[in-house]
Amino acid sequence: MLRSTFLLVESKRYRKEKVVDAVPLRNDEHRIMQRFLGQYDAPAFIRRARRVQEALDLVLARCRRQRDEWLMMPRLRLGMLRALAGDWSRLQPWLADEDQLVLLQNLEKELTPRLRVTIEPTSSKRRLQRALISLQESLEIFNSRWLDFLPTVDLTPVNEAREGYNRYYLLEKECAVRSPRLARMGFQRLNPMTLEELQTILPSLPAPRLVSD
Repeated sequence: MLRSTFLLVESKRYRKEKVVDAVPLRNDEHRIMQRFLGQYDAPAFIRRARRVQEALDLVLARCRRQRDEWLMMPRLRLGMLRALAGDWSRLQPWLADEDQLVLLQNLEKELTPRLRVTIEPTSSKRRLQRALISLQESLEIFNSRWLDFLPTVDLTPVNEAREGYNRYYLLEKECAVRSPRLARMGFQRLNPMTLEELQTILPSLPAPRLVSD
């Protein structure tokens, strides 16, 4: 979603501005521009925007691989609990409030657990309670590991790409569209990526609160 949003806006904006600005160009200048665009994949400012997005995608992909690895156990615990309960509402006696049911439903949508074997619902309250506690502990372990991991992520490639974007994008775009006014339209400087931004994109997961918490 981040990739499509950033690059799509830049590409659409360029196509629109190219059409608007093509009229003042003399015929020979217009032909030169068309040959330039045909020879290269995209003008320099579009390639620079791509590098910004690609740097972010690379960092996020590495984080998601680690995240998926550490979510293996919470996903398994969640799937087992869902199968044993049959219905989330059966866990209400051990949950702190009704909001925890919504939390479990949202976790199921996000993690989409898939069990390799069939587990039948149980009538044992003790077994259900143990499975719920196991899920809670598994999520807390994941969150602890995840919050320790995020500060170690190297954001330098992303921030170097953003710095280059802020410094050269307008100049490169002006050279392409032949108009300072059009080059400035819609331009916004990119702030350095922070740990807080990374945590917003890839947050920790809420663990259900139990009646004994």
